[in-house]
Amino acid sequence: MSRDYQRARVYGWEDRHIHPRDHSVIPFEQAQSIVDYVWAEAGRTHPPKVAAISKTATRSVATANRLRIRIPRHGIKTTVLLHEIAHSMTGDIDKPGNHGPAFAGTFMRLVSRHIATFELAELMRTAELEDIDFSLAEPNVS
Repeated sequence: MSRDYQRARVYGWEDRHIHPRDHSVIPFEQAQSIVDYVWAEAGRTHPPKVAAISKTATRSVATANRLRIRIPRHGIKTTVLLHEIAHSMTGDIDKPGNHGPAFAGTFMRLVSRHIATFELAELMRTAELEDIDFSLAEPNVS
């Protein structure tokens, strides 16, 4: 089993059950305040900094590690930003967390907590349908 064994399944689950229901666009200029709020609401200090992703980036819409979240200058869907925040919360300084159970559970908690149209029970049901391993245990706060 590879290190990020469910990456493709998580992206497929998000594409089928999450991102199509998100019609929001967060302007780049507002993204840092949202990251700060989500981070503080989770009881964490020292949130990652938002920066522009390279215009030449072709493989990623956005990226994140513990210290930085890179997003497009034209803005980002709320669910995609929460995906990157979940990576930052489960990753380390050098790289994002993988798409394993801690990431999936963190992402589900963030989406259900910050977007009123998503319920945790429904996210859990669709994740189970898509064979996504998740853990709802709160990750260690650092």
